[in-house]
Amino acid sequence: MKRTADSKEHDGPLSQEQLAQIGEARMHASQLLRAAQVAHREYIGLILMGVVTAMFSCWGGISVSSLIMGVWMIVGGVIEHLGEQRIRRMDPAVFQTLSRNQMLLGAMFVVISAWWCLTLALGTDKDLASTGTALNNLGIAAQQMMPMIKLMLYGAYASVGIFGIGWQGYLAWYYSRRQKQMIEYIQETPKWILDMQQSGILG
Repeated sequence: MKRTADSKEHDGPLSQEQLAQIGEARMHASQLLRAAQVAHREYIGLILMGVVTAMFSCWGGISVSSLIMGVWMIVGGVIEHLGEQRIRRMDPAVFQTLSRNQMLLGAMFVVISAWWCLTLALGTDKDLASTGTALNNLGIAAQQMMPMIKLMLYGAYASVGIFGIGWQGYLAWYYSRRQKQMIEYIQETPKWILDMQQSGILG
């Protein structure tokens, strides 16, 4: 789709040629709008999980690492929300911001996952200690159960880091791929159509 001469007057009904240009622009913008939907879903997921994580970090004593994770996820969700709006305004620089946001989120998950595994190895993990206390209160020999419980906790903690590498890494790659696509779209689309999209008149 190549840029055509911008129409000077758009107060009257659109011509068939202009309607065809709008239809073609919408088709080419479909992947970019899907990126906005991805950012929207990521925004909702990060905010919800961030709030839940922050709340549980204060359960039975404050867990600083969990609180950091929760707050970081909320901030990351806000960035995704703002990014969604910038995508719809056809701002190509937003994809660099969103890609970096996902890389930082992924790094945070990996670091906290490693920290939790380290505390478990050193025997200072609060979850392990509270589980042992709960088992003793129930009359269950905690020492016999501890190896299995530690193994389960290692798996749970490691899964946080794996999730950060896998999902956040994929989203960082996904957003970075869309930047070039948006730049090409802006270069090839008539300015009057871009103006309508950026103002929200044309979705």
